[in-house]
Amino acid sequence: MRMKPTLAVLLAGTICLLLAGCQANDGDIVETVFSSLVKLVPDNPGDDDSFGLCAAVSGSYAIVGSPGADVTGSNQGAAYIFFQSEGGTDGWGQVKELVAADADDNDFFGTSVAISGDYAVVGAAGEDGSGTDRGSVYIFYRNQGGEDGWGQVKRVRAGDTADEDGFGYSVALEGDTLIVGADGEDGSGTDEGAAYVFYRDLGGVGNWGQVVKLAAGDPADSYQFGYAVAISGDTVLVGVPGDDGAGSARGGAYVFSRDLGGSDAWGEVTMLTASDAADEVWFGTAVAVDGPLAVVGAAWDDGGGTNRGAAYVFSRDQGGADNWGQVKKLAASDAHNSDLFGYDVAVDGNFIVVGAGWASGGGTQRGQAYIFSRDEGGADNWGEVQRLRAGDGSNNDWFGFSVSLDGLYLLVGASGEDGAGSERGAAYMFRKVD
Repeated sequence: MRMKPTLAVLLAGTICLLLAGCQANDGDIVETVFSSLVKLVPDNPGDDDSFGLCAAVSGSYAIVGSPGADVTGSNQGAAYIFFQSEGGTDGWGQVKELVAADADDNDFFGTSVAISGDYAVVGAAGEDGSGTDRGSVYIFYRNQGGEDGWGQVKRVRAGDTADEDGFGYSVALEGDTLIVGADGEDGSGTDEGAAYVFYRDLGGVGNWGQVVKLAAGDPADSYQFGYAVAISGDTVLVGVPGDDGAGSARGGAYVFSRDLGGSDAWGEVTMLTASDAADEVWFGTAVAVDGPLAVVGAAWDDGGGTNRGAAYVFSRDQGGADNWGQVKKLAASDAHNSDLFGYDVAVDGNFIVVGAGWASGGGTQRGQAYIFSRDEGGADNWGEVQRLRAGDGSNNDWFGFSVSLDGLYLLVGASGEDGAGSERGAAYMFRKVD
């Protein structure tokens, strides 16, 4: 399995064994669109915590996952809330460490994170439940336990939970709607994958009840539907990177609409695929959606070399109403082999961010993130305008492993950053230049 044999393997950095031959890259930044603000680290960093493996920013709050944090055991995991005004304007200081009320070893709480309004969500894909690695998702409310207490209000699991499902490997939250991916869910085979929709107040005030289970239209073994999920309004996007298509692991992404097929039925609209689909590119490794725009990462796209990576932009009405046609294939201007450009993606308004955590970045696997603007180089051209690196970048930091964009703020995770130890991790906040 090329993507993720186990959570432990991913966190240990074994994915890097897939990579070889990164070259140094010292090109100049094209333009300053986002400027560096602050480096985020937890108050209690530890070796191999992988802080920054996942990250999300929404409004004045940010959340960063640290699934390898030991807390009171081993790999129990944690997540951290940061507030824009904590420590001064744009100080982005830590205001809360989140842990599961029922934390246990190897839960990997912090595998995935999301935040929207007064709610934060943390996935623990290794949580056993009543079996092994069934997975859980924990929901926190800002004023639970007092003002800015960020106390836990709910733990949710799949209605049909089973061993090795990895429920919570991916999460997305917008308002009262929560999407949870379980890429290891077997379906009628092995690792076909699934995603689940939950609504707040369904089944009682504050209950977060399950609405529907989503699955691929043509499920098959090892498709890993739910590896990545995203939501915007009435649209949900689910990555299925192992989908074979007409070859092997070409990948895909499914679009679902809230009321298609009936009220809250979340029916399938279409399946997105790359116009130049090829074997083993894992299209659907990352997904993002904002209104009529969708972005899908294909981190193993060769792009004239080997595993350079790509990202694809789709528009809802491109080629016809609700057609979700491809409008652009994005690639790094300084692409090199094994960069894995597209391992994570984000979109908000007129900007797209693509992470390339294994780009050389002036060394070895320091990582980079790329900014694309809608009309750069022509109407709807989505041209590259800036390339970001960590100001204190070091080898094997994997800056760009995770990216999140909301309004003025861009958050980039570097899960391999050592700090004062080994792979403690960090995240970097950037602000759009006025």
